[in-house]
Amino acid sequence: MKLFGKNAAIALIALTLVACSNKEKLVLPDVDNTISPKKVWDIQVGKGVQHYESGLKPLLFNDKVYMASREGVVLAADIQNGKRLWTFDLRKDDTLSTWERLRQNWSSENARIAGGISQGYGNIYFGTENGDVVALNAETGALVWRSQVPGEVLTSPAVGDGFVVVKLGTGGLIALNPDNGEERWIFENEQPPLTIRGVSEPVIDSGGVVYGTANGRVGVLVVDRGFQAWEEAIATPKGSTDLSRLVDVDAKPIVVAGNIYTIAYNGELFALDLRSGQQLWKRDYASFRNMAVSGTVLYLVDSVGRIYAVDRRNGTELWSQTGLHRHFLTGPTVYKDYLVIGDNKGNLHWLNRSTGDFVARQRFDSSGFYREAVANSDYLVITTRDGELTLLQTP
Repeated sequence: MKLFGKNAAIALIALTLVACSNKEKLVLPDVDNTISPKKVWDIQVGKGVQHYESGLKPLLFNDKVYMASREGVVLAADIQNGKRLWTFDLRKDDTLSTWERLRQNWSSENARIAGGISQGYGNIYFGTENGDVVALNAETGALVWRSQVPGEVLTSPAVGDGFVVVKLGTGGLIALNPDNGEERWIFENEQPPLTIRGVSEPVIDSGGVVYGTANGRVGVLVVDRGFQAWEEAIATPKGSTDLSRLVDVDAKPIVVAGNIYTIAYNGELFALDLRSGQQLWKRDYASFRNMAVSGTVLYLVDSVGRIYAVDRRNGTELWSQTGLHRHFLTGPTVYKDYLVIGDNKGNLHWLNRSTGDFVARQRFDSSGFYREAVANSDYLVITTRDGELTLLQTP
């Protein structure tokens, strides 16, 4: 069944219009900046993702920052100073036939890179809406391989245990050899007739591939063969309209200490045992954004912009912050003592992650944020729709 049809497009337009309408009527809460995050450097990465829905976000690995733009530009920058170390343009791939290069160069959408960047085995990996999965040498940017898969790749590949696993827009998963891109196995998964534009990132952990589906289910495949170990429902379609019955699991599952933490749109927050799928606890939160975890605390932004901290051991709510309710937010990012969240107007909100109180707000490019920031122990990296990538640091 085709993933997106006329009804889906109308539904998504309606959701976008409602969100935009609500945002225009809202006022941001007052914030007294008690910290001053420092901009270390910024660079431009092609034209960004523009107005398209996209899973593209930066990758921080060792001493480099990796990022791509929708039209096909991929680069690595020195994390200390932002100096470009290499640039690769997917539109100029010499392995393509003459006809494929002409078609891509004349296309208004070009390479259509959509899936975020992953790393492993000396390479970085990403996918495109054209059904390409690409591996580049992480040090030099040289093309290692490029494989065609039967569907859009809208999110970051999972890399580990000797495999690269990509989730397709059709709901299926494909495992590839990380060295040459050869197909190892494929797992088919049917989609409902109406879904949110997007899919959850798969996760490889302890010999399993953890995945979410558009019909409100979470499961695990045995990574070596692609066999299903188990699959459980975390959301059930309810209501009388197609929109109210959306139950997509679009947030990336989090795996910690043998437990899976997962959440669904119009669903609930679940903790499941990785090996068996047994429910450990569930709580009444719903979201389509990625969550974050630090120690024993889960952080989430729900479907209407409320922010929560939850004890991952038992689901107890530790604090809530409703000051950005009905603003269109990214998922949360843990950085040092803070929780960092962007909005689609270009505001970056800093919260004390122990209390949920606002500690700073920064204004960036008005094209806005569309995906959560990424961080390591030293730096935070943000990117806007028009391709501005900025590295920040706090003491």
